[in-house]
Amino acid sequence: MSRTNSPHGGDDAGEEAIGLLDAVAIEVGLIVGGALFALVGVGVALAGAGVVVSFGIAITIAAIGLVPTAMLGAAHPTTCGHYRYPAQLVSQPLAFLAAWGLGISMFTGGLPLYALTAGEYVQPLVPASPTAVGLLFLTGFFVLNLLGIRLAARVQLLLFLGLIVALGAFVIFGLPAVDGANLTPLIDGGIGSVLIGAGVLYFTCLGANFVIDIGGEMRDATVTIPQSFLVSIPLVFALYVLISLVAVGTMGVEAMANQTLLVVAERIFSPAFQTVFIICGAIFAVATTLNATFILIPRYVEALVEDDIFPRVLGVTNERFGTAHWTLLGVYVLAALVLLAPLPFQDLGTMLAFGGAFLVTVAMLAAISVLRDPPSGYQPERFPVPGRVVLALAVIAVPLNVLLLGLLAVDAPVLFGVWMALLVTGLAYYLVRTTYYAPGGTEPTERTQP
Repeated sequence: MSRTNSPHGGDDAGEEAIGLLDAVAIEVGLIVGGALFALVGVGVALAGAGVVVSFGIAITIAAIGLVPTAMLGAAHPTTCGHYRYPAQLVSQPLAFLAAWGLGISMFTGGLPLYALTAGEYVQPLVPASPTAVGLLFLTGFFVLNLLGIRLAARVQLLLFLGLIVALGAFVIFGLPAVDGANLTPLIDGGIGSVLIGAGVLYFTCLGANFVIDIGGEMRDATVTIPQSFLVSIPLVFALYVLISLVAVGTMGVEAMANQTLLVVAERIFSPAFQTVFIICGAIFAVATTLNATFILIPRYVEALVEDDIFPRVLGVTNERFGTAHWTLLGVYVLAALVLLAPLPFQDLGTMLAFGGAFLVTVAMLAAISVLRDPPSGYQPERFPVPGRVVLALAVIAVPLNVLLLGLLAVDAPVLFGVWMALLVTGLAYYLVRTTYYAPGGTEPTERTQP
């Protein structure tokens, strides 16, 4: 099952491999997804008009970490890079905890948040329960991904194109309706509220990082990964800042706080365009994120199965489509169970951010290790940015992500306590599994080396 051996891509790196446009679509689908449509109003409630600054801070911190992330993907393309790189270069227990922490955040925050957001946006078109609609979305993308990554990637590309058109229209029609008075004072609640807002919004900016988790299935990944970042990140930066500007500038802080972008669409679009925005914007955004998440999670499970950390049954694949059906079923069931729990949007968004900040911090430690002493099989010189610049960015990204995690913990101590308790549970599982079940005492990371 391993796809770590090729220096330019995975075993699939041929006709069925993921290309540049597919990679951009997956990245943008993960970034500009359900979290954006769900959390802009939450960001306004926390930071007021300063949500524009919060987005700028969140995207900047994310971009600082993206350069070292892209370097890792170019130096040694692999599948599930966010686990494999730290496991090989820093510490396997720490790498497992980062992957486990992300899983906690996705199951208790991300997937339910995206599905529930889909339901909220569908309601004006079809009077149905948001939870029921969200469950339908989860079911649809579970089935789609059972049919293989190539079909899922093709669907992702089509959704991505519709999404970009809808968001572009939102900005073009919304800018003339912006009232400058709604944007002052820009930082009414102080810099602390802006930073907390950036922490909650941070995961909405992180999606491109996860492209290194499918590097082993990408065509010429050493070139495709850096190129895809050069396309997706400036595009997302411009869209996010402009969308937050339109949202607050047209509605004002009080009217926009804890609301979705639908309230803005109702003001700036005709009824017909509102329908187009709901379908091609909100629903497609949620769909791209759900789809990309279902694409990525099995890659983590596959890596952990190969290292004998997860039971081998989770790595069993369908003979026809090559998909890990038991893993996908588990993802679907866990996300559906949390979706049925009545958790508010802000709690879901905060849980999502915990895992993202922790995962990126651990990945940056791996990047620092590669740049200081490249191991056999890693070629950081492939990356078209000087090593000292990449190293500086990785070093800066570590305390910035730790700071965001700390701010979120202070703002939501109960949720952070729950997340930490589940993280400790994962550590206990890891210690038991590796102590009593690792075959022959072999170090698991030895099997993932090139």
